[in-house]
Amino acid sequence: MAIDESARIFDLLWAPASPVKRGPRPSLTLDAILWAAIDIADREGLEAVTMQRLATSLNSKPMSLYRYVPGKDAILELMWDAALGSAPDVGHGNWRLMLSNWAAASLQRLERHPWLIELVGAVRSVGPRWAEWLDAGLAAQSGLPLTPAEKLAVLTLVDGHMRSTARLRLGVKASPQWAAQFGRMLEITANNGSFPALGELIRGGDFAGPDLSMEQMFDFGLERILDGIAAYGHGKAATW
Repeated sequence: MAIDESARIFDLLWAPASPVKRGPRPSLTLDAILWAAIDIADREGLEAVTMQRLATSLNSKPMSLYRYVPGKDAILELMWDAALGSAPDVGHGNWRLMLSNWAAASLQRLERHPWLIELVGAVRSVGPRWAEWLDAGLAAQSGLPLTPAEKLAVLTLVDGHMRSTARLRLGVKASPQWAAQFGRMLEITANNGSFPALGELIRGGDFAGPDLSMEQMFDFGLERILDGIAAYGHGKAATW
């Protein structure tokens, strides 16, 4: 993405709301374009978002879209921030509960718009909604004796756990073909000496296979992360 295009996208993200003008309303608006793109991605996947497809859904022509956005890359960047929506109210007081609420809200947002995961790493712009989520995540740690850099590292850790859970839940885990193949894998490895630890776990009857609760896996992993943060915090301050 060219530097000038990146700067224009940033300006579009942070532009103040335009005042209402007299006269005929424009046939298109940037918000209408973005939410049409989000609707297409939600129903058909991110690859379905093309300028032609978007124009058709808006009863317009592809060239008319370029009056509002530089191109498809810009639309992807802008719709990513728009789909994040407003940051959640994580509550007050208990930092563990507040961080848990923040992570749960993040996971719910990815479940609502699974294609957001595909754009992680590709989006380069920093929009106001992303900044809201960052602000809420930092505010959730107000009771922790951590430096600003450490609080950012905590959010990176929690966010990584949330995203990996979402990838599994919304990706291969959601596929019945994967579930069937997972079951076959368990049968093959149960008594295969090449997989001793996995085989022991399966033979012990403690492995739930494709019926593992993703909610329980997410909660367990998050609680262990928070345990580690709490232990680190206690090492920096005697009492909170």
